Amino acid sequence: MSDPEMDEIEADEVDTDDIEPDDIEPEDDEPPAPAPEATVAKKKPTPAGAKKPAAKTTAKSAKPTTSMLASVRGVVRKVLKDDDPSVTIDSNSLKESRPHITSGSVVLDYLIGGAPNRQGVAPCPGWPKGMISNIYGHESSGKTTVALEAAAAVCAAGGLVCFIDWEHAISPDYAAALGCPIDDPDRFYLVQPNTLEAGLSVLFACARAGVDLIILDSVGAGVPKAIREQALEDKGSMGRVGLVAAKWSNVLPQLAADISDSGSHIMGISQLRKKINTGGFGGEGNTHQGGEAWKFYSNIRVSFRRVKSLKTKTYDALTHKQIERHTSAVIQATIKKSKISNSQQREAEFHVTFGEGIDNARDLIAVGTAHGIVVKGGAWYTFEMANGDAVKSQGTVAFKEDILTTPGAYDELAERVVAAVRSGGAGSVAAVIDDDDVVDEALGFITD
Repeated sequence: MSDPEMDEIEADEVDTDDIEPDDIEPEDDEPPAPAPEATVAKKKPTPAGAKKPAAKTTAKSAKPTTSMLASVRGVVRKVLKDDDPSVTIDSNSLKESRPHITSGSVVLDYLIGGAPNRQGVAPCPGWPKGMISNIYGHESSGKTTVALEAAAAVCAAGGLVCFIDWEHAISPDYAAALGCPIDDPDRFYLVQPNTLEAGLSVLFACARAGVDLIILDSVGAGVPKAIREQALEDKGSMGRVGLVAAKWSNVLPQLAADISDSGSHIMGISQLRKKINTGGFGGEGNTHQGGEAWKFYSNIRVSFRRVKSLKTKTYDALTHKQIERHTSAVIQATIKKSKISNSQQREAEFHVTFGEGIDNARDLIAVGTAHGIVVKGGAWYTFEMANGDAVKSQGTVAFKEDILTTPGAYDELAERVVAAVRSGGAGSVAAVIDDDDVVDEALGFITD
């Protein structure tokens, strides 16, 4: 390799494809490779274009997953016996709606779980049995009204309700007006405990007994026994931070298991409060009562907000005149969390009439008008019934009264509206007030 001409050859000019492994000889200072103890037979080369033989499948490559899980289930049954947690789901149950309690509102039932799923079935048109719900919002946003409407619907169907009123603020007259048998403790059990622990004792008893609906008003109003028994001079002083939230954090997982077996529905009402921001800027300015545990253990969370107030001309005895007075409101409901349907973050609006509750007739008229079931021309509304009769009136108030007083009109309108919104033709249903609806004396409603 001392030839000058060979030194000028660059490395990239050497054709490495012509070098065979056998042509490479070890250097003098490297010992020869030891000979193998056993000679391995060389495989015959595969002719060009021929397919390689498929690899042989051994018995170890197929894992008996099904039989393995069956064995595990057998072991669990033997070990836990009566407490076997194994669950078997029937595929036919997916083709039926989940057991539920109607909310008392056509709009809310659809929003919670009335839209058809992949099976073409409304998964849960109402509050789900055996689960926890959390409804929250600012004051006068319809939270207690929604709870009492559900209670009235349960009692009307022959069910049982327990109302735990930590706030000591329920209006018996209003509850009775909505249809709650407030004077029958065997159907509507009203409890007003003085401490959080006393109310929790009633809550656990009702949940394990299978009471259909248990309403908590509100989850942050219960006073812990340790705080109630403080000396007067100690009240208001800094105690344990988050005591109520810590209680709920321990209680809710146990309740979730209990009502899963009994089928009760627990509805916790939370108020929104201003958040004390001690860690900088940004983020939400409000927080809800009861702690973070209610976010995690609630199967459905619904936020309520008043978006519009409506006035009606009514007689005032003090002035002996017809005056404009706030008589109803439009409430916007937003599904913040849902484990029962695909309604996450959907919104809908419904009407609440003061002293009367949710105005289903007004909502049915609005949704029916959107679907063409009710024909609107100017201030006139017309509803053609199946028997050929027609309900026709001028103004929303007059038309609603005629729908309610005409035999069979309300039931037929409700049936046709529910069928229309569940047919899959509408992506979102909300009883929204149009500008034409918010008028004057002709309609009877005037916006604030």
